[in-house]
Amino acid sequence: MAGLAALSATHWMRENVLDPSPVLAFALGVLPNLAAAFAMPLILASLVPLSAGAPDSSQGRRTYVWILAFTAFGLCAWEFIQARSNRFVFDTNDIVATGLGSMLAYLAFRWHVDR
Repeated sequence: MAGLAALSATHWMRENVLDPSPVLAFALGVLPNLAAAFAMPLILASLVPLSAGAPDSSQGRRTYVWILAFTAFGLCAWEFIQARSNRFVFDTNDIVATGLGSMLAYLAFRWHVDR
């Protein structure tokens, strides 16, 4: 939920903050990738019985890692697709933000499992 809230807040701020400082402009540029990379695997995992039903099992962990890899790969692939687009902008910072969001999602999953 935190990832989805951050994503929504970022989109709202992009539309409503007219002249962001350079630091805020950078954050508003990479936050959608970080938030999506954090939220997507956790949401998808809740829909997959092997990871949602028994996350403390080794099969549950493996399933989650596959879901995490799938979402991270998809977000990175989308970033590379943008390199060929006239409408969208390719940014290596977005790839780094995707990696950071994926790591945070893994840590959140591990924290949930270890609780």
